[in-house]
Amino acid sequence: MKYFKYFFNYIFSFLYDVYYFLFGNLKSRIQNFSYYRKSKLYPDYLKQGNMAEAVRFLAQKYCRGKGIDIGAGKWPLKGARPIENNQEENAYKINEKNESLDFIFSSHVLEHLSDWQKTLKEWHRVLKLGGFLFLYLPHPSSEMWQTKINRFHQWNLDIQILENFLTNNLKMEIKEKTYLPDGYLSFVIIAKKL
Repeated sequence: MKYFKYFFNYIFSFLYDVYYFLFGNLKSRIQNFSYYRKSKLYPDYLKQGNMAEAVRFLAQKYCRGKGIDIGAGKWPLKGARPIENNQEENAYKINEKNESLDFIFSSHVLEHLSDWQKTLKEWHRVLKLGGFLFLYLPHPSSEMWQTKINRFHQWNLDIQILENFLTNNLKMEIKEKTYLPDGYLSFVIIAKKL
């Protein structure tokens, strides 16, 4: 299984290298080649942000009305108010009234938070009944996302634990989820507040 995973990683890496060969510069290609050989992990393009682009079309189906994009960085979801990490407002403290938002979109944020359950309770608080929580997260089978390798991640995601928390603790209905990793080695879970 480990070698099967590496095989796909090398295919992705090779395709990215072809792109870089045609459009990148020589210095970047040499540095990336060295990185691939040493680490046997995933290519750098997965670490540069804007992961949300991979699920933008699916997000447009659920993320309508008044909503926020938590951790949007330079690429907020269209129509969403971006929230970054600062003292006034962050993932743990949303400056919105109870049940005031139609959606919350979050891409590759939850794994950076030490108290993810507290965070999800806060997000649930500001969602309207019938509102959607759209989570795009690193897939647990992807080695580069594991806490032993990625020092920025606070916990290793488990799809089943996350799904159980949303359905059992927050009484949300799972509308869509993916179990297999996508091209960005991530998965989606979309929950509706009941």
